[in-house]
Amino acid sequence: MKQLGEAVAQATILAPIDSINISEWLFGLKSEEYAACATGHQSAAQGRLPSGKRVSMNVEHVAGFFMVQHYIETISEKDRVLVVSPNSILWLDDKKYVLLQITWELSLKKLDENSCVLTCKVISETENEPFIQRVHELTKEVNPAETPFQLHINEETPLFAKDIEAKALAGVWT
Repeated sequence: MKQLGEAVAQATILAPIDSINISEWLFGLKSEEYAACATGHQSAAQGRLPSGKRVSMNVEHVAGFFMVQHYIETISEKDRVLVVSPNSILWLDDKKYVLLQITWELSLKKLDENSCVLTCKVISETENEPFIQRVHELTKEVNPAETPFQLHINEETPLFAKDIEAKALAGVWT
């Protein structure tokens, strides 16, 4: 696998870190809640593999392309969750697609007694060399902070934080 891209964004949550369970948030996120966190988000669903590991399946548009991810629970802690979608599909058109591996990490860091920072980090990888070269060619003159991938993470992270904050303040995880 070769890295196609990486994006990181942060947002403040105005709730005590002890009132949040980021793992339970991710694997309890309803489809309409996920859809409300970015204009490209369409739906989400959760399930369990035969091994018992949780899975979050997400459908979205990123940079104008339709994507489906199947995130498998890898690290699942109250203040950190790491999920990997080994078989994400990025549809180029109605017939052509690219297989990607997407790694998504969410973590919390305490700021003070009543707030914390959510960090959202996403890494995309693929074995499709021609696709990597094409993407790099198309984005070579684009400021890294302005790539569609980074802009998507910048949009969803503060909205994820607001959803987490509202649930924490409502006592969902206590």
